[in-house]
Amino acid sequence: MTLIYDSDIKNSLAQIKQYLERDIYNLSKGIQGKDIEIKALKEELEHLQHLVEGNRQLINKLLGDLSKLQNDIEWYKKTYEQRSFLGTIKEKIIKKRH
Repeated sequence: MTLIYDSDIKNSLAQIKQYLERDIYNLSKGIQGKDIEIKALKEELEHLQHLVEGNRQLINKLLGDLSKLQNDIEWYKKTYEQRSFLGTIKEKIIKKRH
């Protein structure tokens, strides 16, 4: 009787071992798949961060250009509207009316 129990126990242990080995194999494959996915996502994130930085630099440049153009407009307004002979006369006439 002991021999029957011993062989049943050995068979059960072998089945458990096979199950655990299959489970470990499947989990390892799943982990490898997740590692590949994580690597791809990290690469995509790095690429997008470079794009964002490039866009940020471009936006800052464009804002600087807008500021310079606004300064140019103000300079032209002051030069041709306020400092010109006609601009000065216009300003004096407007001040006299008020």
